[in-house]
This record gives sequence, C-alpha cells and structure tokens, in this order.
Amino acid sequence: MHFWKEAMAAQKRLEALGHEALTHPMEIEFEGKMLPVIEYYRMRKAQWNAKIEDLKEWAMREHFTKIKASDAILVLNYDKEGKKNYIGGNTFLEMGLAFALDKKIFMLNDVSEDIPYAEEIKGMRPVIVKEDFSNVK
Repeated sequence: MHFWKEAMAAQKRLEALGHEALTHPMEIEFEGKMLPVIEYYRMRKAQWNAKIEDLKEWAMREHFTKIKASDAILVLNYDKEGKKNYIGGNTFLEMGLAFALDKKIFMLNDVSEDIPYAEEIKGMRPVIVKEDFSNVK
C-alpha cells in the first residue's frame, strides 16, 4: 500500500503495452466517506486497534484473489525508509503465493542483499525489469 501512486502509474504503463493490470482498491469507505486506503491505513495504524487487523486481512485477501486470477505479478520494490529495493512482509507473502501457483514473478529492481529472505526471493526466479516494462511478458 505504501507505493500506491507508483502502482497506479505502473498499471497505466502495463495497460499501454496491452496487458490487463489488476491492482487493489485504492479507496475504502470509512464513516460514510471514501478515503484513500493508505490514509485509512495510516490513521488506523496510529490508533492501533482491532481495525488494523481488519484492514490487513481485507488487503491480503484482495491481493491474493487478484494473484490467483493473474498470469504474473510485478513487484514494485522501490527504496523505502532508507532500505534499498524494499520488499516487506505482505509483498513477500504475495510473491510466495504467486510462486506456489506457478505464476511468473517480475520485479522492478534487483533483490537487496539486506533483505533477510533474499535467497528465498532469488529462488523464486523473478525477472528483473529495471523500469523497462516491455520486459513484462
């Protein structure tokens, strides 16, 4: 969810190349109005109550459903909070599901050696596209 703006841009780039690109919903209803998911997430994270688990469960199920319906995934592993080519826990789970379902895995950037599960990611044999989305095939 952290890179939702980048995900929207990637979706447009992939669609321009003729791909159908699925992303998770970018808004969620809260108290009768629609909020960007990332704003809702940050608000709930600050409060840290049971609702954060609800949001996490919802987001994971949304992503997993789309992974099952897809031929491949594209991991947008940008730098985050000083960590190069960041891949967080949820993204790692999504990659594992894609791998288990024999989906092709594309990554924007190389696997960072600083990630504790770098070897596992490399074992999934992701294709590194380096901003060249024409490599997504």
